[in-house]
Amino acid sequence: MRNPVVAIVFVAAVGYGFFNALGHGRSDKPMAAPGASQTAPRAMTENVVAYSTEDKAMQAAKNKGHSTLPRFHELMAAGTPGTYTVKFPLTQNGATEHIWMQLTGLGDGTFIGLLADEPVNGTKYKMGDRMTVAEADVEDWMVKNGGEVYGGYTVRQAFADMPKEQAAKYGITFKD
Repeated sequence: MRNPVVAIVFVAAVGYGFFNALGHGRSDKPMAAPGASQTAPRAMTENVVAYSTEDKAMQAAKNKGHSTLPRFHELMAAGTPGTYTVKFPLTQNGATEHIWMQLTGLGDGTFIGLLADEPVNGTKYKMGDRMTVAEADVEDWMVKNGGEVYGGYTVRQAFADMPKEQAAKYGITFKD
């Protein structure tokens, strides 16, 4: 039996993805309110880290990200300055990766935005593609303003899994 491994677009630690999703289009203005049984991650490419689907810590981080979506909505409603992103599963060619989307708007129970990273499992989608994601499918969220990040629970877990010196290089302060 094959060990299930899932690619997580790791916008937080090992490459340009972190800066695309968290710094791309960075603004000090709030978003306008729209009407293998492996337990440690392994590097795959510059901005991707793989985690086993059985990794309990990463699953807990995704659960926390999803369960705290009301906090994300509070921050948006309050006009918290920063770049707003959500992470969701994207499947193509029979493989699923977990990728960030920078928000451009909200729909009825959906988030609308642009893919903040280049997908690794195929060519159907590309960075910058417009996507609509059901809130039920969101696994994590972030609001980033400079070096301060609200949310980002999967990013926090990925930081915890890397050497402290490497994580410190990103100069990120996680809020709440």
